[in-house]
Formats: sequence, C-alpha cells, structure tokens
Amino acid sequence: MTEPGDSLALFRLVEYLGEGDRWRAVDTRDDREVAIKILPTAFAKNPESLARFKETARAIAALDHPNIVTIDSVAESGGVHFVSMKLVRGETLARQLPQNGLPLDKLVDLALPLVDALRAAHAQGLTHRYLTPHNVILTEDGRPMILDFGMAEVRESELDPDVDPDDVPTLTLTQAGARSTLPYMSPEQIYRKPLDHRSDLFSLGAVLYEMATGKQPFVGESSADVAVAVLKDQPPPVTELNPALPERLALAIGRALEKDRGRRLQTAQELHDELAQLGAE
Repeated sequence: MTEPGDSLALFRLVEYLGEGDRWRAVDTRDDREVAIKILPTAFAKNPESLARFKETARAIAALDHPNIVTIDSVAESGGVHFVSMKLVRGETLARQLPQNGLPLDKLVDLALPLVDALRAAHAQGLTHRYLTPHNVILTEDGRPMILDFGMAEVRESELDPDVDPDDVPTLTLTQAGARSTLPYMSPEQIYRKPLDHRSDLFSLGAVLYEMATGKQPFVGESSADVAVAVLKDQPPPVTELNPALPERLALAIGRALEKDRGRRLQTAQELHDELAQLGAE
C-alpha cells in the first residue's frame, strides 16, 4: 500500500492525485515537483508490454510538443513500476465544461492545440488510443495539455480478461475505466480490431461533441449500453443541442464520428483546417 511520504527510487510521494494511481511527488535530487503514475501490477509483470510501453514513451518524449505531457522516465523500485512526468497544475477538461457547452470562440481556441498535438503524434506513427476530457488538463493559464500518451497498453491491461471480444454487449472495463474511456472509444476499439490514427479522430470527435454541447454523444445505463450506442447510435447534430453553433462545425464533428473509419475524417490535418477556418470566420 503506497502512502504519502513513501519513496520510489529518487522520488518522495507527497499527495495522491486520484484516478489512475497518480501522485504528486518530489525529485529529491533537485526538489523539483513531478507527477508519478504507478503502473498496474498485471501490466508491469508482462515484459513485452513493458518494453513496448518504454519504447512508445521515448518516442512521445522526442516530440516535445507544448500540448503533450511527456514521460520523463520509466522506473522500478521495490517491485513497484512507475513513470515520472512533468507535474501540470490545473483541472481536467471534464471539470471545466459548462452544462450547455462552450461558445464557439472558446471551443476553437481549445480544440486547435489538441488537434495539432494529435497531428504531430500521428506524423510519427503514434496514436493515443484513450483520448477523453478526463486526460486533457487545462493549465492555470488556460493551455490544454494531453495526458497519458503512451498509456494505451497500461489501460488495456484493465480490460476484463474474461470477456469475449466478439460478445460486444458484455464488454466491460474497470469501474473507473468504463466511466472515463468507454464513451469515447471508437467502434473498432470496442471490437478490439487493429487500430490506427483514425481511432484517435473518433475519440476527439466525441470530445469535441461534448465541448460543443455539454453532453456525451454516446450514453447508456451500463457499460454494455454505452458500447452498443457507440456501435449503433447516431447522435443528434451539435447544432440541434446548441443552435448558436455553425453548421460547418456540426458537419466536421459528424465526419469525425463516422462509424466506418473509411468514411471518417482521415487525418488530423483535415480537422485542423476546418477548425482554423471557423476561427478565422
């Protein structure tokens, strides 16, 4: 059981930050505050997954993008595997969204940096795979930053191992994982098919939908209901819920949320161009 005051290698844990076993910690070498994420035991015990995760973490760190929180190190202490990263002060996008959605100018100002971050990662062959409003942090000066790049395999270790991937209505995650990730997963992700960057575009479409309306596009009383909604339901256009928004935004978000990835927006650049044009207008 990890507690405040415990040490992990050169880091001293200070405060538990919540979901995902995150901690505020101090690097004892220079008294610098950092964030620590403790990796799930089942994941850390898989040498292949851990090696792939380290490789992805190094690739993301090389991006050095101002809107991506990168991993500084992946380490182990006393049998506990963990990652250290920059401590970003602020609140999640999920906590900042008003009930009826954001005005267009604010939405575009926040969305463009997120799209640009995905564009940079996708250009290097990297996908996020679990983009949600819960892992976008708005810093104290209002800058959006994406957390958990490279954490996809860590989150997938939380999938129920007893679930048959073909039995979609019974697909479940851990309680925390279902709440924060399932409504934003692409159809191919729910089916556990091979993924590419277009899965991120679907997730971003779901995030933008919520930014525009204050409502998730896919809802249900259970994880199974939400999974079916992602696969089958067509959410109403954002202009139906927020008539102040332009039709052009509704079309862009609708294209990002296409079930068939062949008909979906194909690149982050396409979405970036649409949003930039809306901002200019």
